[in-house]
Amino acid sequence: MNWAESIDIYCERTGPELWSEPVNALTNLAFIAVAVMLWRGAGRQPARDTRLLIGLIAAVGLGSLVFHTVATRWAAVLDIGFIGIFVLAYFQRFQVRILGKNEAAAWRGLGGFVLLAGLFGLATRALPALPLNGSEIYLPPFALLLFCAWRARPRAPATAMWLLRASGLFLVSITCRAIDQAVCAAWPLGTHMGWHLVNAAMLYCCMCGLLAGSAPAANCQTKSTQT
Repeated sequence: MNWAESIDIYCERTGPELWSEPVNALTNLAFIAVAVMLWRGAGRQPARDTRLLIGLIAAVGLGSLVFHTVATRWAAVLDIGFIGIFVLAYFQRFQVRILGKNEAAAWRGLGGFVLLAGLFGLATRALPALPLNGSEIYLPPFALLLFCAWRARPRAPATAMWLLRASGLFLVSITCRAIDQAVCAAWPLGTHMGWHLVNAAMLYCCMCGLLAGSAPAANCQTKSTQT
């Protein structure tokens, strides 16, 4: 496999040039903005796992920014990799902070999710391709988010509400990613920018949910009561 091979899978890209996707690239700044907002709202001394998750949100934005500029296979791995690491880290901490599991149990739960996601991936390869423009890889995280909202409801209703909001946003963002190629003729910029902007808001809700159920998060809680 040629890791330096150019990838052209979005409407906005018209060639291998570095700046062929300016809108798709620049909308990743939304992740950086969300990371800054969360850092400021987390207090003077946020917990280590909070710092890690906020840092991963910033890394998601930077990884995607790199991919939408250089558009190579190695950059695609960087892009998807940071998203995957955030999903895994978030679920592990969710189990500890919200569900009250010990570290060992949380890691076992994480292993169960990885196994199920892997089986889903194998199934999608064996079956006819879904018309989702490659977005089927994000269906397991979407299902995980709904699962977390359901599990949080009896223990931390505020967390469950934030995660339900995040689930709705995730559904919108997956739709934006899935229809990007289909709308090229009518809208040359495509809809992938919505994947970035809506996902940034989704990750904000995820973090507010985690913080609302386990640590002081005045900014998130205030916004929750106002919506």
